[in-house]
Amino acid sequence: MTNVGLTHPPKTFMLRASMRAVAGGGVKLFEQVLRTQVVYAGAYLSTERRTVVLPDGRQAIRDIVRPPDAVAIVPIDDDGRIYLVRQYRPAIRRAIYEIPAGIIDPGERPTTTARRECEEEIGLRPRRLLKLCTFYSAVGFSTGSIRLFLAQGLVTGRNRHHDATEFLQVHAVPFEQAYRWVLSNTIVDAKSIVGILWAKQRLDLPSLRDRRRPAARRC
Repeated sequence: MTNVGLTHPPKTFMLRASMRAVAGGGVKLFEQVLRTQVVYAGAYLSTERRTVVLPDGRQAIRDIVRPPDAVAIVPIDDDGRIYLVRQYRPAIRRAIYEIPAGIIDPGERPTTTARRECEEEIGLRPRRLLKLCTFYSAVGFSTGSIRLFLAQGLVTGRNRHHDATEFLQVHAVPFEQAYRWVLSNTIVDAKSIVGILWAKQRLDLPSLRDRRRPAARRC
């Protein structure tokens, strides 16, 4: 076993981790919330400050961001092209490639959101959706989750409209090219990286490679 990138040999690291576990007495990994204060409540997200009790009895402050849950879609047509949107992201001050995505409205089924967002952002409606996974994009401070879908059987949609503040370019590229963009770090958006890697794994399965028609899954 090589020791690349480690300050200490693996055995030293494992011993220190073991000593911490013993010192902790096998305590449960849980934090009791004593107080919650809403710091900011906006149209899109809110932030709160929690006072918690740590497993060892000490108190600490946790700042939590509460965005709405969302869906992200990997739309692939019958010719093996993936549809990406390119848009400017003010937070990082650059335009980037992304897969379509959107917020789940209150009471809305994620599959309904996925179909709506796909139609609104790229003008195509999927006949088949396969749920790939659910993941949390920033577990250190955010509650937001993203449900990820593979979309196939794309047909022309009836409604293509989006938020008045959104300016999008739609790009249809061969899936393998998008996959190479992930590996070369051309695509830097987290949900898009997760989505393309999941789709690559799914599409390489013999059952999907032959049929290209995965059954829809209730979500």
